[in-house]
Amino acid sequence: MNKHIIRYAMLAVAFLLVGMSFTACHDDDDSGSGTPVITGVRVPDPAKADSLFTKSGPGQIIAIIGQNLDHTLKVYINDQEVYFNPMMNTDHSLIVTVPTETDGFVLTAFDSTLKDEIRVETTHGTAVYSFKVTAPGPQISRIQATYPRQAGDSLYIYGLNLVDVEKIYFTDLAAAQLDTTVWTTVGGNHVEVPNFSILEQDHHLNTKTNSYETTSVVGIQIPNLGYADGALVVETAGGTSYISYYKNPGLPVISSISSDMPVYGETLVIRGNEFVQVESVAYGDVTLGPSDFTVADTEDEIRIRFRETPSEGCRELTVTTPGGKASMPFYNYSCLLVDFDEIGTNLGWSPAAEVTDECDDETPPYTSSGNFGSFNLGKVAQQWWGTMAYYIKEWGSETASGHNLFSLPDFDVIPADAPLENVYLACEVFNNNTRWDLNSADEPKNAYVRYYMMLGNGTSYEYDNFSWDDYDVQLGKYNSPVLGTIDGEQPMGQWYRHTISLAEIGMKGMTYGELKAAGLDELRMQIINQSTKAMDVDFYIDNIRIYYPNK
Repeated sequence: MNKHIIRYAMLAVAFLLVGMSFTACHDDDDSGSGTPVITGVRVPDPAKADSLFTKSGPGQIIAIIGQNLDHTLKVYINDQEVYFNPMMNTDHSLIVTVPTETDGFVLTAFDSTLKDEIRVETTHGTAVYSFKVTAPGPQISRIQATYPRQAGDSLYIYGLNLVDVEKIYFTDLAAAQLDTTVWTTVGGNHVEVPNFSILEQDHHLNTKTNSYETTSVVGIQIPNLGYADGALVVETAGGTSYISYYKNPGLPVISSISSDMPVYGETLVIRGNEFVQVESVAYGDVTLGPSDFTVADTEDEIRIRFRETPSEGCRELTVTTPGGKASMPFYNYSCLLVDFDEIGTNLGWSPAAEVTDECDDETPPYTSSGNFGSFNLGKVAQQWWGTMAYYIKEWGSETASGHNLFSLPDFDVIPADAPLENVYLACEVFNNNTRWDLNSADEPKNAYVRYYMMLGNGTSYEYDNFSWDDYDVQLGKYNSPVLGTIDGEQPMGQWYRHTISLAEIGMKGMTYGELKAAGLDELRMQIINQSTKAMDVDFYIDNIRIYYPNK
């Protein structure tokens, strides 16, 4: 049976569940009668059985309800023909799926020549119904205006999918209150923005989600408000989004930092919002003034050329503005396992990565303030045992192998019940032009990192982020980006944070409490190229540690 017939037969059952009865299709020789009429649109959701809809997002399955809809020839949405199954066409209904933009469907938001309507053409006439296919729901990322904000001042709204904007207004309800309140319409005292301008609509395919999104900027003039704080609300055809509004500088918010333990010369990037008139960035015993960092014009990013390492009392980084303070965990030395200086003991196996500090303040990799591990190996090939950084805490008596266990963070830093899928082995990496290309036709790149960890109970875990498909023809693949960031990026010519979850190394199903109870005895990072073709390898690592991003 045709797969479309099976699919639509299942959908017919779904629509029956919401109170819709489908009658048998007419014989093919019945030419139909009566003027076709569309009376509404429904969706296959029992909770919405009695609801009719005048808009929908792409990809939604809908039932077009009406009269004299039998013998449909074609169905159009936004003037674009869409598929329907004639086997499921009755005199009062037919089922279609609203196409997605990745199918080539065009929204009226991006082509004003198209009509917001459903058109059904039958053998005995045409029915038309006003119907909006919406862009994805809006997301306001930030707003920007000078402080103190006054009536008549320009304000810019940045975000995603600020498309088909229907209304923009202010409310005296705080965004935090809207976050914790169940509502169908935004409450509070509204002051509507009479005019707004769409300044940017960058409609593009997000290759990570394989869906279209629109980077948007909307300009408004601040109306005369009777309150100083509240929320700015944007209502679009696809939904509603809001963000905190303050007349005077609001409380800064840190959403992320590029590294929790950067090294000298690394560019530390702090992201968030309300970075307005930043007075200082402080961590531990280090306080940086405005001349020591750069704040983006968008007031959502701070960049610092990292030059001062804090003392061991450091636990967090704090951004201070006239609106208040925001903090993020930072340089917690209890997380540090190996720093190639004083923390960690080389187990003495070879070939070993070189421990060096041969660099200066202005030349990459910049780490003149301390040692780092160097994997400057030149061309390597056919390694079944490679160059390594192999460390224990120190020689001692806590394990049968004659080692003391590494110190692991307490539960106030990483909760005991945190799954090890969310706990990472991290280190700073400087990739000095090593090309981790995946099996390019002209020169295969098969060098990878082998991770090894042994617990205090003798249990060991080993993970290669590479596997062979066929060694004889030198065909292999990486299981994860080599020395990638938490987002899978592989920066070059700069220091950055590399992370790999402990679950990926092999401890899947374990909690942090179980790891801490067992203890960590040995740690190894090893570079290997089993390929018969040589590959240049040259990178550095520093500050190997345990990292928990949820704190």
